[in-house]
Amino acid sequence: MLPARWIRLFCALAIFVSAAGSGFAAAPLATPGSSGLSGPPVLDARAAILVEALTGAVLYESGADQRIPPASLTKLMTLHLALRDIEEGRLDPSRIVAPGPDAWAKNMPPRSSVMFLGPNQKLSVNQLLKGLVVDSGNDAAVEIADLVAGSVPAFVEMMNREAVRLGYRVMHFVDPAGISAANVITAREYADFARRFVFSHPDALKDLFSVRELTYPLPENLTGGNHEKSVRQSNRNVLLGKYEGADGLKTGYIDESGYNMAVTAERSGMRLISVILGVPDVGAVSGAVLRATESAALLDFGFGTFTTVRPAYDPPVPARVWKGRARIVTVTAVPEPTVAVRKDQASEVRAEITQVLDVEAPVKAGEELGTVVVTLEGRELARFPLRAEADVDRGGVVRRALDSIALFVRGIHPARPAS
Repeated sequence: MLPARWIRLFCALAIFVSAAGSGFAAAPLATPGSSGLSGPPVLDARAAILVEALTGAVLYESGADQRIPPASLTKLMTLHLALRDIEEGRLDPSRIVAPGPDAWAKNMPPRSSVMFLGPNQKLSVNQLLKGLVVDSGNDAAVEIADLVAGSVPAFVEMMNREAVRLGYRVMHFVDPAGISAANVITAREYADFARRFVFSHPDALKDLFSVRELTYPLPENLTGGNHEKSVRQSNRNVLLGKYEGADGLKTGYIDESGYNMAVTAERSGMRLISVILGVPDVGAVSGAVLRATESAALLDFGFGTFTTVRPAYDPPVPARVWKGRARIVTVTAVPEPTVAVRKDQASEVRAEITQVLDVEAPVKAGEELGTVVVTLEGRELARFPLRAEADVDRGGVVRRALDSIALFVRGIHPARPAS
């Protein structure tokens, strides 16, 4: 079998390519009345998109390329950079910190959402992360920026470098909390970032985003004679515990955009990500309520209309390795070929393989030696690489000489590995 490290590597690579270059085709949109399927909901949001997380298939979109201030959706990038530092050993989640004055709640702009950081307090980095997610704390965002980068301006530079590295052309930040209307995203880019986040930090869904409420400060957080009272706040994602399978992600509000919401939910092995931006108040209905209602309706449409398919195909044969220490190398598709299609089309999905049968050593584990092409009614939906499962080093002088003669006699021209 392909070593676990290679499986993790290539699955991560498959997720982290940009939507434009991923090789995954967008699933065809369902149309009202077709095969008994209902159409997508009518939304008041200025921009919306629904994607299947594993494949990146776009199941619905409307105004998805509009530039809109993300408000607190910004904090997903802040969290991503903090978690990356934790995962790479640069930041200890159990580290105890004392919030600096620039992160005190009283120093946040008016109408800020805060976790109530202040003087004479101490708390763990892990508590800060929960305050960032559950309370949507602007103060927590500032303290995290200081911890990770030394200052807010330096952290903002990190945020934008990461956005560029991931291939986003519009996404841009000016603060780590989403306070400014100069922060900007599109629904399309943010949905792609959200799916990258989910697969890069899978524990965050359970450990952070699914936390329903947070109480802070606790008595153990107080120092220097501080006796302030604890404040209990609920997660602003009201779909948690109410919408089946919902376990993230983030809400936001700013006057210049209205109400925003990014939600992910998983059912029957299929994870969807919905992003809606710019939901207004409609009559007596608050935009905060409407964004949750429209997010749920969009997810309902996705789960009711689409499914993921892992099509069957003839298993690849081992490739013959010439001039190597081993005579053959087995190959496998990584990631496993999967597409998202309408439920009424699932039985029409087909897959075929093309592969290299002869290859010259050395061969590296993970080297591409073929392709699985997935089609629907003759139209290509996606293609997935077949990769070598193991290294095969060059053989000795005698083996190379004998194989050279055999190749000449048989007229075989083996594929050569990329240099």
